[in-house]
Amino acid sequence: MFYKLIKARESESVYEIKGKGSSIVKKYHDDVLQVSMYNLSENRVLYIDPVESDDSYKTYYILSGSCMIFETEERLYPGDLFIYKHRSEVQTLKTLEPCTIMVHATKYDAYKTIQDTQDTINRLLGDIQAKDHYTGEHSMRVYELVKNLAIRMGYKAKELNNITKAAYYHDLGKIFIDDEILNKPDLLTADEFESIKLHVTLSRELVMEHFNEKVFEIIEQHHERLNGRGYPKGLTGDDILMEAKILAVCDSFDAMITDRVYKKGKGLRSRARSKDYRC
Repeated sequence: MFYKLIKARESESVYEIKGKGSSIVKKYHDDVLQVSMYNLSENRVLYIDPVESDDSYKTYYILSGSCMIFETEERLYPGDLFIYKHRSEVQTLKTLEPCTIMVHATKYDAYKTIQDTQDTINRLLGDIQAKDHYTGEHSMRVYELVKNLAIRMGYKAKELNNITKAAYYHDLGKIFIDDEILNKPDLLTADEFESIKLHVTLSRELVMEHFNEKVFEIIEQHHERLNGRGYPKGLTGDDILMEAKILAVCDSFDAMITDRVYKKGKGLRSRARSKDYRC
């Protein structure tokens, strides 16, 4: 009979989910089995990716707090066990309060998948923030706005995953923009504004390496406008993805109410208009 005793904290590693007040603690991992502890703050969304084969599965055991399965609106409480097997689509859990979940998975390293993807891109976002401190905090605020609005509009599963990923990484392309332009305190020249416009397409390779085409399309279109005066393609009306429209509203809202190097943030009741858009 196989038997192995794992002493508490003997070999665990902790991954802090940046800016979200949450963490993943890997308790044990080998080629077949992974046991992790998810410590999640209130109002967090956890995406359960499809299992990779018929003989693999994941179980989510609620230790404290409560959460809800979006697709069925079923609520889970301490002691409830959610088994994920034979599923080919993303499923969504949302925490209703601070929540601790023990995750047991076979033939799947959720910890490493999350860590590798987020660490790589968060490192790039950190590089951007070193150039433009506004961008990192702005990305987190836009992520929260988009997530809450998309949930209210009924987004679930893969579609919710796509739009929230796009929201968090929508400014990733700014890593390729000159510091002087990003932080210029005066109005941009026409040429400088053309350079800024490139940030929506320059991130394509980075986004596609870790996510999917839909995430990039949302990012690429979030500066398009209904009247065709947006960029990069001048799309109009229904040619613009609804997810990109949602991101555009949240991105613009946060940009308008937040202090920037080139302008002060507006009050929520202000109707003043700016001619300089570096969302």
